[in-house]
Amino acid sequence: MRAEVYSELAKANISPSMREIQIATMLRLSMAIKVAEGTLLLECPLRSQNLAEWLQNAIRETYKIDSRIKRVSQGSGFMYCIRLEGKEAKKLLVLSRLLDRKTKRIVEGFPAFVNIALLPAATAMWRGALMAQGELSSDKKEGAKVYCSVPRLAEELKQSASILGLKTQINTKGRRKSIEVEAEQTVRLLNLLGARDWAIKVCNTYAQKDEDTRHVISQLYATNKKRSFDASQNACQRIGRALTILKGKNVNPNLIEAGQLRLKYPNATLSELGRLADPPISKDALAGRMRRLYKLAMDIQEGRVQGMQNKFNAF
Repeated sequence: MRAEVYSELAKANISPSMREIQIATMLRLSMAIKVAEGTLLLECPLRSQNLAEWLQNAIRETYKIDSRIKRVSQGSGFMYCIRLEGKEAKKLLVLSRLLDRKTKRIVEGFPAFVNIALLPAATAMWRGALMAQGELSSDKKEGAKVYCSVPRLAEELKQSASILGLKTQINTKGRRKSIEVEAEQTVRLLNLLGARDWAIKVCNTYAQKDEDTRHVISQLYATNKKRSFDASQNACQRIGRALTILKGKNVNPNLIEAGQLRLKYPNATLSELGRLADPPISKDALAGRMRRLYKLAMDIQEGRVQGMQNKFNAF
């Protein structure tokens, strides 16, 4: 997604309880935990500085915990990494309920306090998910997606999407697993999450793409129609010339009928002409008769008359 979408999502006005859900969602989907030289290290890489600053401020306001933002290179761009160490990292995991106090492990899904059956909670979850691991395509065939490699998290996101009235599917193909919102519902999703300006832009983009598609199809139709018309006119000219040359000659009537059908219905397809023949024949058979009719006429015109009687009677 573009920086404008991240910025708009980060500016959404939410309650403290919904902010906790959004924090937990962003951390659960993006955080990496490791131990370096005996010290617990928690990092949460995000694609935008606005998102990193939002999460940093939200953690400070909610849990009174300070964190650092580190810019790191990734591919052709940068990621903005929220970083906490030692006691601060453990404190955040405990307060956000991402760490199970009994097992001392990270919870399998989202924390239990995140009630995905409630509309406000589902909205906060999806806002946090898009901010943490979201992607928004300008292609109407794709729509919005959230990258998520943990099956339990993907299932819970899918359930929360249904609360929002959105149809989603879990895509397990490729290296990066994702949960995807149907393209036609992407605008609705953005409106629900507070990114209304970007929803309008997406809607306009889709409309423009539809218009461009209609224009291309219209041009192709016009081109094909002109090509068919030119081919039909050329065929009529050849057949007309052939019938003139063969006038009065003892030619198989099936060949004559094929030529006359072409002249009588110049814009008809071969299939349509075949159905008009008596008896009806396939388009390939009709095309073959017209080719033989024209070749016979050219042979006569050029003086190749040997065995002509047999040619007159040929099918």
